[in-house]
Amino acid sequence: MYQTGIVLIAVLAAVSLLPSPAPVLWVVRALALSLAPPLALLATALAVVAAVDGDLVFAVVAAVTAGAQVCVAGAQWGQALAIGVRPSLTSAFFDLTGFLRARAPETHELVSRDGVRLPLGVWHPADRTTTGPAVVLVHGGGWASGNWRQLRAYANWLADNGYRAVCISYRLAPPARWDVAPFDVVDGVRWVEAHAGELGVDPDRIALFGSSAGGHLALLAASLDELPRAVVSVYGPVDLLSLYDTLRRRRVSPVDREVSPLVDFLGGTPREVADRWEWSSPLAHVESAPARVCVVTGAQDQWVPLETITPYMVAPELPTLVALKRADHCFDLVWGSIPAQAARFVVLEFLRHALAGR
Repeated sequence: MYQTGIVLIAVLAAVSLLPSPAPVLWVVRALALSLAPPLALLATALAVVAAVDGDLVFAVVAAVTAGAQVCVAGAQWGQALAIGVRPSLTSAFFDLTGFLRARAPETHELVSRDGVRLPLGVWHPADRTTTGPAVVLVHGGGWASGNWRQLRAYANWLADNGYRAVCISYRLAPPARWDVAPFDVVDGVRWVEAHAGELGVDPDRIALFGSSAGGHLALLAASLDELPRAVVSVYGPVDLLSLYDTLRRRRVSPVDREVSPLVDFLGGTPREVADRWEWSSPLAHVESAPARVCVVTGAQDQWVPLETITPYMVAPELPTLVALKRADHCFDLVWGSIPAQAARFVVLEFLRHALAGR
């Protein structure tokens, strides 16, 4: 039995070390990187079992696998310490999910500027007697899936840290939503402003937070409507044309599966609707970029590669870019992973400074 376990962990470790695995293996790679500490411990235990059983070949394979995972975890741990956070090993081993602990929110509904009803949820801090800052959260899902509940772990965590957290909805593709989804996000912010009194929100202290496609929409919405906001983007695209070219160059599949979410969202390829691709990229609106921007991404992100993000970071007044070592897209799928702990620390510090005294 232990031989099967060793083979499985060795395969996971091998996939996590690949520079750019096939798209079908992306989730495996992301999870393997996020689960490096428990995988290292399990591989060590299996190496001991194999050695005691006299199976030296499997013992060596397990030991090498454990060493590889220790190196991954060590790189993550070292960067976290350099950032200023001491990660919790207990969380890294046992805190696999955050959404299961999320409290039930207040549910509301907003009406967009063109009359579409969009649901949302509000998480309040324990102390609701004083007015405080708010964070509007925009979910990911490749512009085609997901809903406002997707970021409830983040919303619950923000509420525990004193923020009103509002998870909003936007219209999903297909059909093409490039011309409505960003304004659904703007309408979500305006809804929070309009209900600031009843929510206990200081309307001058509202930030946007987006994950993946939601990060793209948060940055775009803040630029288009000139919202005086702090914006946090967690592995969100900023240059859609560059992203399209990079993904096709790195992994060309027979059906262009890597870029189909972009094409669906924009209603055509760059050759067919070039103006939409440019207009929908936050990089094209750098002159009206929000004053405070924080981007947290994985240094090994294969869906939104780091080189497609860095050009944008010269635009904001005080940009914050943190590329987490040995982390892929959706590194926060495992809530207690070392990269996820580091990311939350960075986000919280950014929000405290960006919204302080405003």
